[in-house]
Amino acid sequence: MDSGKQISGLNGVNRRVVIGAAALGAGALAGTDRARAAPAAAHGSFWPNGARLAIALSLVVETGADPAPNTKAPDGKTYPDLYAASAALYASNEGIPRILDMFDRRHMKATAMICGVSCEKYPALVKDIAQRGHECGAHGHQHDVQYNMERDAERAFMQKARDTIEKTTGQKPLGYNCRGQLRSVNTLSLAQELGFTYHIDDISRDEPFVIPVNDKPFAVVPYTTHLNDIGYFNRGGFAAPFVEELKFEFDALYAEAETRRRMMVVTIHDAISRASRIKAFEEFINYAQRHKGVWFARSGDLAQWALESKESIRQPSAI
Repeated sequence: MDSGKQISGLNGVNRRVVIGAAALGAGALAGTDRARAAPAAAHGSFWPNGARLAIALSLVVETGADPAPNTKAPDGKTYPDLYAASAALYASNEGIPRILDMFDRRHMKATAMICGVSCEKYPALVKDIAQRGHECGAHGHQHDVQYNMERDAERAFMQKARDTIEKTTGQKPLGYNCRGQLRSVNTLSLAQELGFTYHIDDISRDEPFVIPVNDKPFAVVPYTTHLNDIGYFNRGGFAAPFVEELKFEFDALYAEAETRRRMMVVTIHDAISRASRIKAFEEFINYAQRHKGVWFARSGDLAQWALESKESIRQPSAI
């Protein structure tokens, strides 16, 4: 199903807003700084075409982008950790294909935040993500922190990720995501200079908003740490309680969305996408799709809406 049919229970989706990620750049920075306009008159319809709640579902692709794992033996020497290396391959062999098949079953599109090295090592897999209609954003070149980089080194790091993703997928990435959401004081300025139009490394709101970066509008599509699967499952969490957490969050935001604009963000990491966990995500998605007015939007769609809409929040400064 194309992205124009992603609003559950609604017809006639505005294709100017819900478009393919490859075309999101056109006119994305056309908006100017404005004070936030008054909310829509009709309750429960703060998104395009009367959608009540937007859900941004992100797939993080970082397989192959970490250094080769090592282990220290009793003799004090360091050896390759071949068992851990096999675990890293799970993302490309099983996890990502399983996630993409689940998205197809649920007739939805998502945003993939991809490391440049992942493109280099698994080009066919990354091309498949793009060819299935998902947005491809950037998650650095290697899976490495950048908050401590000098400005020129950080620029090169981000530019290499951008160029590698575009070369591999045919999409110019418009969204940026730092490892661990840890950006430097220069990250946003560099992102804007390199042609990115939004970032997700922020947890200050439950809706997208616009900030000035280099005296130009730049969108923020906030993240949610508590719905980050890697933090939950890597601490020994089980699939069934995670489904309940997702449903509780959805129910609360869906209720709030009666009177204000609300967005829910859910993150899936490639390497931990075991069968039971993807079953948990699919159960939640099925639950959400049974409600009227739910828009499964790519992050780039939400960023473009924020940049173009007179109703989006316009903050006077960035953090």
